[in-house]
Amino acid sequence: MGMFSARTEWDFQPNTLTSLLAEKRLQGEEILDLTESNPTRCGFDYQPQYTLEALSTRRSLVYEPHPKGILSARSAVAEYYARQGIDVNPDYIILTAGTSEAYTFLLRLLCNGRDSVTLVKPGYPLLEYLCQMNDVVGRHVHLQYNQGWHLDLDALKVELAARAKAVALVHPNNPTGSAIRHYEREAIVGAAIGTGAALLVDEVFHPFQGDGTTPLAPSFASNRGCLTFTMNGISKLLGLPQFKLAWIVVSGPPAEVEVAVARLEMIGDLFLSVSTPIQQALPVLLQDPAGLTRQIKERVGKNRANLSAKSDKVSAVELIGEEGGWYAVLRLPRVRTDEEWAHLFLKDLNILVHPGCLFDFEDEAIVVVSLLQKEEIFQRAVEGVLSMVDV
Repeated sequence: MGMFSARTEWDFQPNTLTSLLAEKRLQGEEILDLTESNPTRCGFDYQPQYTLEALSTRRSLVYEPHPKGILSARSAVAEYYARQGIDVNPDYIILTAGTSEAYTFLLRLLCNGRDSVTLVKPGYPLLEYLCQMNDVVGRHVHLQYNQGWHLDLDALKVELAARAKAVALVHPNNPTGSAIRHYEREAIVGAAIGTGAALLVDEVFHPFQGDGTTPLAPSFASNRGCLTFTMNGISKLLGLPQFKLAWIVVSGPPAEVEVAVARLEMIGDLFLSVSTPIQQALPVLLQDPAGLTRQIKERVGKNRANLSAKSDKVSAVELIGEEGGWYAVLRLPRVRTDEEWAHLFLKDLNILVHPGCLFDFEDEAIVVVSLLQKEEIFQRAVEGVLSMVDV
Protein backbone atom coordinates (compact mmCIF):
# COMPACT_ATOMS: atom_id res chain seq x y z
CA MET A 1 0.00 0.00 0.00
CA GLY A 2 1.19 3.47 -0.89
CA MET A 3 1.21 4.93 2.63
CA PHE A 4 3.68 2.34 4.00
CA SER A 5 7.44 2.21 3.52
CA ALA A 6 9.09 -0.35 1.27
CA ARG A 7 11.30 -1.40 4.18
CA THR A 8 8.26 -2.99 5.89
CA GLU A 9 6.97 -4.91 2.88
CA TRP A 10 7.17 -8.34 4.50
CA ASP A 11 5.27 -11.52 3.74
CA PHE A 12 2.95 -12.02 6.73
CA GLN A 13 1.41 -15.26 5.47
CA PRO A 14 2.14 -18.20 7.80
CA ASN A 15 4.03 -21.07 6.24
CA THR A 16 2.80 -24.65 6.44
CA LEU A 17 4.93 -25.46 9.51
CA THR A 18 3.65 -22.43 11.43
CA SER A 19 0.06 -23.23 10.47
CA LEU A 20 0.42 -26.85 11.59
CA LEU A 21 1.95 -25.77 14.89
CA ALA A 22 -0.89 -23.32 15.56
CA GLU A 23 -3.45 -26.03 14.77
CA LYS A 24 -1.84 -28.53 17.15
CA ARG A 25 -1.57 -26.00 19.96
CA LEU A 26 -5.20 -25.00 19.47
CA GLN A 27 -6.11 -28.66 19.93
CA GLY A 28 -4.10 -28.80 23.15
CA GLU A 29 -1.51 -31.28 21.91
CA GLU A 30 1.81 -31.55 23.73
CA ILE A 31 4.67 -30.20 21.60
CA LEU A 32 8.25 -31.26 22.26
CA ASP A 33 9.85 -27.96 21.31
CA LEU A 34 13.43 -28.22 20.07
CA THR A 35 13.35 -24.58 18.97
CA GLU A 36 12.95 -23.20 22.50
CA SER A 37 15.50 -20.44 23.08
CA ASN A 38 13.78 -18.51 25.88
CA PRO A 39 15.77 -19.38 29.03
CA THR A 40 12.96 -18.20 31.32
CA ARG A 41 10.86 -21.13 30.05
CA CYS A 42 13.56 -23.76 30.46
CA GLY A 43 13.47 -24.51 34.16
CA PHE A 44 16.61 -22.76 35.40
CA ASP A 45 16.88 -21.87 39.08
CA TYR A 46 16.84 -18.08 39.01
CA GLN A 47 16.90 -17.71 42.81
CA PRO A 48 14.77 -14.58 42.43
CA GLN A 49 15.73 -13.12 45.80
CA TYR A 50 19.03 -11.93 44.32
CA THR A 51 17.45 -10.27 41.30
CA LEU A 52 14.56 -8.73 43.18
CA GLU A 53 16.86 -7.34 45.87
CA ALA A 54 19.13 -5.81 43.22
CA LEU A 55 16.13 -4.21 41.51
CA SER A 56 14.59 -2.83 44.71
CA THR A 57 17.22 -0.19 45.48
CA ARG A 58 15.83 3.29 46.16
CA ARG A 59 18.22 4.69 43.57
CA SER A 60 15.91 3.23 40.93
CA LEU A 61 13.30 5.81 41.88
CA VAL A 62 15.56 8.67 40.80
CA TYR A 63 15.84 9.46 37.11
CA GLU A 64 19.33 10.70 36.30
CA PRO A 65 19.74 9.70 32.65
CA HIS A 66 23.09 9.42 30.94
CA PRO A 67 23.24 8.84 27.18
CA LYS A 68 25.95 6.19 27.54
CA GLY A 69 24.33 4.62 30.59
CA ILE A 70 24.99 5.35 34.26
CA LEU A 71 28.64 5.06 35.30
CA SER A 72 28.15 2.33 37.90
CA ALA A 73 26.59 0.05 35.28
CA ARG A 74 29.29 0.77 32.70
CA SER A 75 31.96 0.18 35.35
CA ALA A 76 30.38 -3.20 36.10
CA VAL A 77 30.68 -4.11 32.41
CA ALA A 78 34.33 -3.02 32.46
CA GLU A 79 34.90 -5.23 35.50
CA TYR A 80 33.28 -8.15 33.66
CA TYR A 81 35.94 -7.81 30.96
CA ALA A 82 38.69 -7.26 33.53
CA ARG A 83 37.90 -10.72 34.91
CA GLN A 84 38.76 -12.00 31.42
CA GLY A 85 42.04 -10.08 31.41
CA ILE A 86 40.74 -7.39 29.03
CA ASP A 87 41.18 -3.70 29.87
CA VAL A 88 38.06 -1.74 28.89
CA ASN A 89 37.51 1.92 29.67
CA PRO A 90 33.96 2.56 31.03
CA ASP A 91 33.92 5.78 28.98
CA TYR A 92 34.04 3.62 25.84
CA ILE A 93 30.98 1.56 26.78
CA ILE A 94 27.46 2.36 25.56
CA LEU A 95 24.46 0.68 27.17
CA THR A 96 21.46 -0.20 25.00
CA ALA A 97 18.08 -1.89 25.41
CA GLY A 98 19.23 -5.13 23.80
CA THR A 99 21.59 -6.00 20.98
CA SER A 100 18.97 -5.25 18.31
CA GLU A 101 19.08 -1.63 19.43
CA ALA A 102 22.88 -1.81 19.56
CA TYR A 103 22.96 -2.94 15.91
CA THR A 104 20.59 -0.12 15.01
CA PHE A 105 22.81 2.46 16.72
CA LEU A 106 25.85 1.14 14.87
CA LEU A 107 24.22 0.92 11.46
CA ARG A 108 23.02 4.50 11.89
CA LEU A 109 26.48 5.56 13.04
CA LEU A 110 28.37 4.00 10.13
CA CYS A 111 26.09 3.83 7.11
CA ASN A 112 24.29 6.11 4.74
CA GLY A 113 21.31 4.81 2.79
CA ARG A 114 22.22 1.88 0.49
CA ASP A 115 25.70 1.44 1.97
CA SER A 116 26.59 -2.22 2.44
CA VAL A 117 27.50 -4.32 5.45
CA THR A 118 28.96 -7.80 5.10
CA LEU A 119 27.00 -10.56 6.86
CA VAL A 120 27.91 -14.20 7.39
CA LYS A 121 25.79 -16.98 5.92
CA PRO A 122 24.36 -19.23 7.35
CA GLY A 123 23.36 -16.99 10.20
CA TYR A 124 20.51 -15.60 12.26
CA PRO A 125 17.90 -13.86 10.04
CA LEU A 126 17.49 -10.94 12.44
CA LEU A 127 20.53 -9.19 10.96
CA GLU A 128 18.97 -9.09 7.50
CA TYR A 129 15.86 -7.43 8.89
CA LEU A 130 17.87 -4.90 10.88
CA CYS A 131 19.82 -3.95 7.77
CA GLN A 132 16.56 -3.56 5.84
CA MET A 133 15.04 -1.44 8.62
CA ASN A 134 18.06 0.86 8.51
CA ASP A 135 18.23 1.13 4.69
CA VAL A 136 21.49 -0.82 4.58
CA VAL A 137 22.32 -3.54 2.06
CA GLY A 138 23.37 -6.83 3.63
CA ARG A 139 25.86 -8.71 1.43
CA HIS A 140 26.99 -12.21 2.30
CA VAL A 141 30.11 -14.27 2.73
CA HIS A 142 29.83 -17.95 3.56
CA LEU A 143 30.83 -20.27 6.32
CA GLN A 144 32.09 -23.46 4.75
CA TYR A 145 32.06 -26.83 6.49
CA ASN A 146 35.12 -29.05 6.22
CA GLN A 147 35.89 -30.89 9.45
CA GLY A 148 34.63 -27.77 11.18
CA TRP A 149 33.26 -24.40 10.07
CA HIS A 150 35.59 -21.96 8.31
CA LEU A 151 34.91 -18.42 7.14
CA ASP A 152 35.53 -17.70 3.46
CA LEU A 153 38.25 -15.13 4.07
CA ASP A 154 38.96 -14.52 0.38
CA ALA A 155 35.33 -13.57 -0.24
CA LEU A 156 35.37 -11.38 2.86
CA LYS A 157 38.39 -9.47 1.58
CA VAL A 158 36.63 -8.94 -1.76
CA GLU A 159 33.53 -7.58 -0.04
CA LEU A 160 35.53 -5.19 2.11
CA ALA A 161 37.55 -4.06 -0.89
CA ALA A 162 34.22 -3.29 -2.59
CA ARG A 163 33.72 -0.61 0.08
CA ALA A 164 31.54 -2.44 2.60
CA LYS A 165 31.30 -0.13 5.59
CA ALA A 166 31.53 -2.95 8.13
CA VAL A 167 31.48 -6.69 8.64
CA ALA A 168 29.07 -8.14 11.20
CA LEU A 169 30.32 -11.23 13.00
CA VAL A 170 28.51 -13.35 15.59
CA HIS A 171 31.23 -14.95 17.74
CA PRO A 172 30.25 -17.79 18.15
CA ASN A 173 27.90 -17.84 15.21
CA ASN A 174 24.20 -18.54 15.58
CA PRO A 175 23.23 -21.28 14.74
CA THR A 176 26.42 -23.07 13.64
CA GLY A 177 28.17 -22.44 16.97
CA SER A 178 31.39 -21.71 15.10
CA ALA A 179 33.65 -19.10 16.64
CA ILE A 180 36.35 -17.06 14.95
CA ARG A 181 39.72 -18.79 15.11
CA HIS A 182 42.93 -16.90 15.84
CA TYR A 183 44.15 -16.94 12.23
CA GLU A 184 40.73 -15.81 11.00
CA ARG A 185 40.73 -12.93 13.46
CA GLU A 186 44.13 -11.76 12.22
CA ALA A 187 42.97 -11.92 8.60
CA ILE A 188 39.69 -10.11 9.33
CA VAL A 189 41.39 -7.32 11.28
CA GLY A 190 44.03 -6.96 8.57
CA ALA A 191 41.39 -6.68 5.85
CA ALA A 192 39.46 -4.11 7.88
CA ILE A 193 42.58 -2.02 8.44
CA GLY A 194 43.38 -2.13 4.74
CA THR A 195 39.92 -0.99 3.65
CA GLY A 196 38.83 1.29 6.50
CA ALA A 197 35.90 -0.96 7.43
CA ALA A 198 34.65 -1.39 10.97
CA LEU A 199 33.92 -4.64 12.81
CA LEU A 200 30.56 -5.27 14.48
CA VAL A 201 31.07 -8.30 16.70
CA ASP A 202 28.12 -9.85 18.51
CA GLU A 203 29.41 -11.96 21.41
CA VAL A 204 26.19 -12.87 23.21
CA PHE A 205 27.11 -16.57 22.90
CA HIS A 206 30.81 -16.08 23.72
CA PRO A 207 30.54 -17.54 27.24
CA PHE A 208 29.02 -20.72 25.83
CA GLN A 209 31.88 -22.32 23.97
CA GLY A 210 32.30 -26.06 23.48
CA ASP A 211 34.76 -28.47 25.02
CA GLY A 212 37.79 -26.29 24.31
CA THR A 213 39.36 -28.63 21.76
CA THR A 214 39.15 -25.97 19.02
CA PRO A 215 41.38 -22.92 19.68
CA LEU A 216 39.07 -19.92 19.45
CA ALA A 217 39.89 -16.23 19.41
CA PRO A 218 39.19 -14.26 22.61
CA SER A 219 36.70 -11.44 22.87
CA PHE A 220 37.10 -8.74 20.22
CA ALA A 221 36.80 -6.17 23.02
CA SER A 222 40.59 -6.47 23.19
CA ASN A 223 41.07 -5.54 19.53
CA ARG A 224 42.87 -2.26 18.94
CA GLY A 225 43.87 -2.73 15.30
CA CYS A 226 40.73 -1.33 13.67
CA LEU A 227 37.54 0.35 14.79
CA THR A 228 35.61 -2.41 16.57
CA PHE A 229 32.24 -2.51 18.27
CA THR A 230 31.84 -5.54 20.54
CA MET A 231 28.30 -6.31 21.70
CA ASN A 232 27.07 -8.45 24.56
CA GLY A 233 24.38 -8.32 27.22
CA ILE A 234 22.49 -10.15 29.93
CA SER A 235 19.92 -11.79 27.65
CA LYS A 236 22.13 -14.85 27.04
CA LEU A 237 24.90 -14.36 29.60
CA LEU A 238 22.49 -14.39 32.56
CA GLY A 239 19.39 -15.80 30.84
CA LEU A 240 17.53 -12.52 31.42
CA PRO A 241 16.11 -11.38 28.05
CA GLN A 242 13.17 -9.69 29.75
CA PHE A 243 15.37 -7.00 31.34
CA LYS A 244 16.58 -5.63 27.99
CA LEU A 245 20.11 -4.55 28.74
CA ALA A 246 23.07 -4.91 26.41
CA TRP A 247 26.23 -2.97 25.71
CA ILE A 248 28.66 -1.87 23.04
CA VAL A 249 32.39 -1.75 23.78
CA VAL A 250 34.22 0.58 21.39
CA SER A 251 37.87 -0.18 20.70
CA GLY A 252 40.44 0.56 18.01
CA PRO A 253 42.69 3.47 17.03
CA PRO A 254 42.23 6.19 19.69
CA ALA A 255 41.22 9.01 17.33
CA GLU A 256 38.52 6.86 15.67
CA VAL A 257 37.28 5.60 19.03
CA GLU A 258 36.84 9.15 20.36
CA VAL A 259 34.77 10.20 17.34
CA ALA A 260 32.68 7.02 17.42
CA VAL A 261 31.93 7.34 21.14
CA ALA A 262 30.94 11.00 20.82
CA ARG A 263 28.52 10.20 18.02
CA LEU A 264 27.13 7.14 19.80
CA GLU A 265 26.60 9.28 22.89
CA MET A 266 24.47 11.64 20.82
CA ILE A 267 22.49 8.73 19.37
CA GLY A 268 21.98 7.36 22.88
CA ASP A 269 20.80 10.75 24.07
CA LEU A 270 18.06 10.71 21.44
CA PHE A 271 16.65 7.44 22.83
CA LEU A 272 17.59 7.12 26.54
CA SER A 273 16.00 3.70 26.31
CA VAL A 274 17.67 1.66 29.05
CA SER A 275 15.61 1.33 32.22
CA THR A 276 17.08 2.85 35.38
CA PRO A 277 16.28 -0.14 37.66
CA ILE A 278 18.16 -2.64 35.51
CA GLN A 279 21.14 -0.28 35.21
CA GLN A 280 21.23 0.11 38.99
CA ALA A 281 21.00 -3.67 39.42
CA LEU A 282 23.70 -4.52 36.89
CA PRO A 283 26.73 -4.44 39.27
CA VAL A 284 25.05 -7.14 41.38
CA LEU A 285 23.65 -9.15 38.48
CA LEU A 286 26.99 -9.36 36.65
CA GLN A 287 28.44 -11.06 39.72
CA ASP A 288 25.91 -13.80 38.81
CA PRO A 289 24.97 -14.79 42.37
CA ALA A 290 22.47 -17.40 41.08
CA GLY A 291 25.11 -19.03 38.86
CA LEU A 292 22.94 -18.69 35.78
CA THR A 293 25.82 -18.67 33.32
CA ARG A 294 27.09 -21.90 34.88
CA GLN A 295 23.60 -23.45 34.83
CA ILE A 296 23.14 -22.63 31.14
CA LYS A 297 26.61 -23.93 30.26
CA GLU A 298 25.90 -27.19 32.06
CA ARG A 299 22.51 -27.65 30.39
CA VAL A 300 23.84 -26.91 26.92
CA GLY A 301 26.86 -29.16 27.49
CA LYS A 302 24.76 -32.10 28.68
CA ASN A 303 22.28 -31.80 25.83
CA ARG A 304 25.09 -31.47 23.30
CA ALA A 305 26.81 -34.59 24.68
CA ASN A 306 23.52 -36.49 24.68
CA LEU A 307 22.81 -35.52 21.07
CA SER A 308 26.33 -36.38 19.98
CA ALA A 309 26.23 -39.83 21.58
CA LYS A 310 22.83 -40.69 20.13
CA SER A 311 23.47 -39.30 16.65
CA ASP A 312 26.75 -41.22 16.42
CA LYS A 313 24.67 -44.42 16.44
CA VAL A 314 22.57 -43.35 13.45
CA SER A 315 24.62 -43.43 10.27
CA ALA A 316 22.04 -41.40 8.34
CA VAL A 317 22.49 -38.39 10.65
CA GLU A 318 25.51 -36.11 10.94
CA LEU A 319 26.00 -33.64 13.76
CA ILE A 320 27.81 -30.72 12.12
CA GLY A 321 30.18 -28.90 14.42
CA GLU A 322 30.10 -28.79 18.22
CA GLU A 323 32.10 -25.65 18.99
CA GLY A 324 29.68 -23.55 21.03
CA GLY A 325 26.47 -21.55 21.26
CA TRP A 326 22.99 -22.78 22.15
CA TYR A 327 22.15 -24.63 18.94
CA ALA A 328 23.09 -27.82 17.13
CA VAL A 329 22.98 -28.48 13.40
CA LEU A 330 21.92 -31.87 12.02
CA ARG A 331 22.35 -33.03 8.43
CA LEU A 332 19.63 -35.54 7.52
CA PRO A 333 19.18 -37.77 4.45
CA ARG A 334 18.35 -35.79 1.32
CA VAL A 335 15.29 -37.90 0.60
CA ARG A 336 13.38 -34.87 1.94
CA THR A 337 14.05 -31.15 2.14
CA ASP A 338 14.62 -29.48 5.47
CA GLU A 339 11.08 -28.10 5.46
CA GLU A 340 9.65 -31.52 4.66
CA TRP A 341 11.61 -33.11 7.52
CA ALA A 342 10.48 -30.41 9.96
CA HIS A 343 6.86 -30.78 8.85
CA LEU A 344 7.03 -34.58 9.21
CA PHE A 345 8.51 -34.41 12.72
CA LEU A 346 5.76 -32.05 13.83
CA LYS A 347 2.91 -33.85 12.08
CA ASP A 348 3.77 -37.39 13.19
CA LEU A 349 5.74 -36.89 16.42
CA ASN A 350 4.70 -33.45 17.73
CA ILE A 351 8.39 -32.48 17.68
CA LEU A 352 9.26 -28.96 16.54
CA VAL A 353 12.63 -28.20 14.91
CA HIS A 354 13.91 -25.33 12.78
CA PRO A 355 14.33 -26.05 9.06
CA GLY A 356 17.79 -24.96 7.95
CA CYS A 357 16.44 -22.58 5.32
CA LEU A 358 15.46 -20.22 8.16
CA PHE A 359 19.19 -19.57 8.64
CA ASP A 360 20.12 -19.63 4.92
CA PHE A 361 21.73 -23.06 4.90
CA GLU A 362 22.17 -24.07 1.29
CA ASP A 363 22.18 -27.79 2.06
CA GLU A 364 18.63 -29.04 1.48
CA ALA A 365 18.38 -31.38 4.48
CA ILE A 366 19.62 -29.39 7.47
CA VAL A 367 17.61 -28.94 10.66
CA VAL A 368 18.57 -26.88 13.71
CA VAL A 369 17.72 -27.70 17.31
CA SER A 370 18.07 -25.68 20.52
CA LEU A 371 20.27 -27.12 23.26
CA LEU A 372 18.59 -24.99 25.92
CA GLN A 373 15.52 -27.15 26.42
CA LYS A 374 15.00 -29.14 29.64
CA GLU A 375 17.05 -32.32 29.53
CA GLU A 376 14.15 -34.77 29.78
CA ILE A 377 12.22 -33.02 26.99
CA PHE A 378 15.35 -32.72 24.87
CA GLN A 379 16.15 -36.42 25.25
CA ARG A 380 12.63 -37.55 24.35
CA ALA A 381 12.53 -35.30 21.30
CA VAL A 382 15.98 -36.30 20.04
CA GLU A 383 15.13 -39.97 20.37
CA GLY A 384 11.96 -39.38 18.36
CA VAL A 385 13.76 -37.52 15.58
CA LEU A 386 16.53 -40.10 15.29
CA SER A 387 14.14 -43.05 15.34
CA MET A 388 12.18 -41.59 12.42
CA VAL A 389 15.33 -40.94 10.40
CA ASP A 390 16.93 -44.32 11.19
CA VAL A 391 14.71 -46.48 8.99
